[in-house]
Amino acid sequence: MKMKAVRILAAVLATFLAGCASGPSPLPLTDSPPSVPTSSTVFAGHARAFRWVNEAWVADPSHDYDFLVLEKRFGDRWEAVKEIYRRHPKYDGRAGPRVQTLWFAVTMSPAGDGGYDLVATTSEGNGTGHEKAGGGGLSLEIAYARSNLFVPFDTIRIRQDQTSAPGNLAETVTLLKKAKGGEKPFMKMEEEGLVYRPLNP
Repeated sequence: MKMKAVRILAAVLATFLAGCASGPSPLPLTDSPPSVPTSSTVFAGHARAFRWVNEAWVADPSHDYDFLVLEKRFGDRWEAVKEIYRRHPKYDGRAGPRVQTLWFAVTMSPAGDGGYDLVATTSEGNGTGHEKAGGGGLSLEIAYARSNLFVPFDTIRIRQDQTSAPGNLAETVTLLKKAKGGEKPFMKMEEEGLVYRPLNP
């Protein structure tokens, strides 16, 4: 369960950053000390970016990025802070600063099929999802909070299959715009990396 949570967190946060710049303060403000988590995990890796051009996915290396995630679990919910670093010299700035920080929290509740229903609150928008019973995979959809006529996507879709080796991350995240009767892809990010050993207080 812990590994799945980290995977979906990494994917969701990476997608948000690839799509648009985050605000000046993506972290929720508080004057209280943080709660003590039941466990924490560090995740680090690299993402390859692709654009949908002429009905096909075309690699866009200038939007590739490295990322680092600190994930904390609190029973039936988890929170994560993620930093993304775009290091390609030809990055054009259209997705925001080269270095960005994002935050989100996910709560989970038992579902009728033995899996879990997910509810996400993030710095870029909110959404829902589902985790299949027995680790069969994860899905999540986020409605982008700053969608408008000039933003080429309004939905962030995450798909995870349990095909990677233990300790590894493999996730596909797609940015798309929903229209009456269909959908139009814009970009996708393919993340790969390592999940480091969880620590329990």
